[in-house]
Amino acid sequence: MQNALENITAQLVSEISDSLTRCGLMYRIFSRVKTESSLRHKLEVKYADKKVQIQDMIGIRIVVYFQDDVDALALFYSAGDVVKKSIDELDSSTFRPQRLNITSRIPAGLVDEFTSALPERFRDRIEPTFEIQIRTVFSEGWHEVEHDLRYKCKEDWAGCESYSRTLNGLIATLETAEWNMKALFADMARHNFGHSNYTAMLRNKFHLKFCSEALSDDLDAYLKDKRHLAEAVLNTDRLIVICTLLTHKADFKMTYDNLFFLINRIEMMDMELMDMEPEDTKLMLNNFLNS
Repeated sequence: MQNALENITAQLVSEISDSLTRCGLMYRIFSRVKTESSLRHKLEVKYADKKVQIQDMIGIRIVVYFQDDVDALALFYSAGDVVKKSIDELDSSTFRPQRLNITSRIPAGLVDEFTSALPERFRDRIEPTFEIQIRTVFSEGWHEVEHDLRYKCKEDWAGCESYSRTLNGLIATLETAEWNMKALFADMARHNFGHSNYTAMLRNKFHLKFCSEALSDDLDAYLKDKRHLAEAVLNTDRLIVICTLLTHKADFKMTYDNLFFLINRIEMMDMELMDMEPEDTKLMLNNFLNS
């Protein structure tokens, strides 16, 4: 059972990783397959008297570095073959990590393989779905500690309400760090725009993994002459750019020039800037946006 399901999981992880890598996101990805002993405990002990269907036989967790990456991935994966989406509603008086879980159907081409790999005794209690959890690095670290050292051993915390409150308070500190980190890079992007350092502006505005060192000299010179175009990119909604990169499936080489040309195509449509696209870049962008 385990090997077949792990092979299916590897295929799902590979497809997700390809999308995230293509758009330059900073991320880590983890996965697990429920063991037969875990199924037995959940279905025969924990939910013995309930008709619970297992939807997370395969679980995949995507850990990103910025909260707006969570927002982009939530939007992207919500548009797929989704069975259920769980997003915690946060309020002003409670501090806890925001849970974002998306349950999707196993791709049609893998359903038979998935079903045949399940333990026969539990087959009718397991749906052909998998769960994607999306977290930031800070919330993931807190959640791992909380899950292993409090959730799994609640008896240790009986009568320790003040310690439990303090542990909850730590997530507030981490959320504040996330907000401050995002604000820091936004301020740096504006600072670099003010000093006509457009490579650093792009790096700090979009905080992606680039495979080039800097903007080309020609494009950098053009932007110094047409500062309004650089400012338009600075004011571009990062969510729109990331979702564009995630949605289209063709290859996209994440260089500073290519990102600038792409944003021009989807936001500004400056014809002089389009004329500056090298022929191979023009072909790549055409293929990408048509995919």
